[in-house]
Amino acid sequence: MLNAQQSSSSFPAKILIARHTFFDFGPPFNFYEVITVDSTSNGLSVERVLVTPAGDACTQPPSVEVKTAIISSTMRDLLKGKNPCDIPDKDLRKESKRCKHCLVFSGADITMQMSCGASERKIRMDVLDRDMFAQTPNTPEHTSWTMAVMSALNGVFGPGGLDKPMFTLSDAKQASVHTPELDISQKLRSGQFDGLFRSEKPLSELALEAEKPLHLPTVVLADSSPAVPITMELPTYPPIAKFAHVEGEVSVNFDVTADGQTKNPSFGDDGKLFQKATAVAVEKWTFPKTADGHKENATLLFKLNCGLSATPR
Repeated sequence: MLNAQQSSSSFPAKILIARHTFFDFGPPFNFYEVITVDSTSNGLSVERVLVTPAGDACTQPPSVEVKTAIISSTMRDLLKGKNPCDIPDKDLRKESKRCKHCLVFSGADITMQMSCGASERKIRMDVLDRDMFAQTPNTPEHTSWTMAVMSALNGVFGPGGLDKPMFTLSDAKQASVHTPELDISQKLRSGQFDGLFRSEKPLSELALEAEKPLHLPTVVLADSSPAVPITMELPTYPPIAKFAHVEGEVSVNFDVTADGQTKNPSFGDDGKLFQKATAVAVEKWTFPKTADGHKENATLLFKLNCGLSATPR
């Protein structure tokens, strides 16, 4: 690989961009993107793969998102008229040293790779938290240009790492994985992008983790006495309990009416985070008419199944 700056009168026909966005708030805390931009007769063909490692085993599974788009534009327009092949190496070194001893808690490491004449060139820009959040960031020229280019690509694909929700408490049945058989998907799986990032795990390994099935929370009726319900709807695992990593059991007492319906659910001090969801579910249970007048008790077991749990509450 050659990094020497070479002057070029023509814009590169193809650019590969690697962006690692990181935050000190989360989870998730890291996002890894690879974007390819190719010039075609119809404009620019753009593909993006966004890999998000697991932020929380219970609520933030790993994900891989792959998107593709055609932009009715030229490479010159996308790059705001600046040819990356013509950016002097000394300018890049100066900008990379502008905050050598600063504490950076959030930001983005961005690398652009392209052909400049007969040589391959990589240029790197460090976007600091002050560039992203400060009112007067005083961002240097080439870093500011890089942010503008990435903003344009964000407009094509939708939310990047900065715009992703911090917490997801949905009951999705599998990880958020979308990997159509595009060239960029095959390169991701084969490890061709592994060397672009200094991540704890190779990008290809993170992608494989996102394809594994999730271990979803479960709710089980552990006991019902003296009668067993004819029809039964199990409670929904409360989102707050998932977020707090709480699992355990809850016991509920209730009356059975002459037509087999339930009423007057009551609880003790156990499983307080599960009581509301349990009461809603029990109200929909039905029992045989022979249970009329019974004082029923049921015990339900709530399990996260994700390897993380706190003391039942």
